[in-house]
Amino acid sequence: MTELASSSRDRILAAAEELFAERGYARTSTARLATTAGVPQGLIFYHFGTKEGLLLALIRERSTRTLADLVPEHPPADPRAAVAELWTRLAHHLGEQTPMHRIMFRESEHHAELQARAREIYDSMTDTITFYLARATGHSRPSARHRTAAGMLVAAAAASSVAPGGSRLTAKAVANLLLDGLD
Repeated sequence: MTELASSSRDRILAAAEELFAERGYARTSTARLATTAGVPQGLIFYHFGTKEGLLLALIRERSTRTLADLVPEHPPADPRAAVAELWTRLAHHLGEQTPMHRIMFRESEHHAELQARAREIYDSMTDTITFYLARATGHSRPSARHRTAAGMLVAAAAASSVAPGGSRLTAKAVANLLLDGLD
């Protein structure tokens, strides 16, 4: 792929992220996308095949942040500090109202592949956090309780993004509640 093609593809993805978040997928025409990206409309179809192909590529390529940003590689020695740090990172990341969050929230009910992608992201985060919680609590292998706690942390952090004012749960309170349940 030439640099010009790469540049135009990136501009199309950036325009799609902006417009789909602002206006919604159905209310954004390919003509408007092309104008915003500063490219001929035909390049959208060249790079993505269809408008839906563009949406799916956008979600696949820009919907995740590395789990390394969310989950510390090595938990602090104190389990409460480990969970508090994890909660702070999750609430910040999942509580952000980014354009990608708005797109996923708005469009997933209409696109089965987006629902599947959201589930994949949730499962991946939950798996990683399950192992983190096991290490943080001194277990060599995670238990069903670690998995349940991980799922609850992800769900609570994600729910904080749609709550007015975001998360009001303090990291210390989350750590205390979670660890009391894991004892």
